[in-house]
Amino acid sequence: MKPDDVFRKRNLTKVNFEYEDLIGRDLSDSNLSGVDLSNRDIHDADLSCCDLSNANLSHTILFYVKLRGSDLRHINLSNAKLWDAELYGAMLQDADLQSSDLFYSDLRNTDLSNANLGGVNLRHANFDGALLDSVNFQGANYDSQTFETVSKKYQSLLEQQGNLW
Repeated sequence: MKPDDVFRKRNLTKVNFEYEDLIGRDLSDSNLSGVDLSNRDIHDADLSCCDLSNANLSHTILFYVKLRGSDLRHINLSNAKLWDAELYGAMLQDADLQSSDLFYSDLRNTDLSNANLGGVNLRHANFDGALLDSVNFQGANYDSQTFETVSKKYQSLLEQQGNLW
């Protein structure tokens, strides 16, 4: 096992990460349910297939992070920076992403039902195949490229609530 894989496939629900450097770490397939990783820099990390339900990642830097297939239900990602993040197939039901930055993020096939995307930067985000039932887009910024990836069923909601960049 490589030193940077020490957190891979673990139950980390009770771990205090306060002094742990998580930049570029592999935490894939781990249980991080309910952890507090707020105000941290976790860029380039692999959190694929993790359980991050009910976790607090508010104000966290998550540039180039892999969250493919992760359970992110009820997560707090408000004010988080998720530039170029891989969220393909993630479960984001009831997630709080208010005022976060999803610039160039891959949200294909995600379930964002009941998620709060109010005030979010959605420029160049990809929503192909995403479920957006009852999503709050109030004040979200999007561009024509993002708009084209949102299914016709939800485009009017984005137009009504969001702001075209």
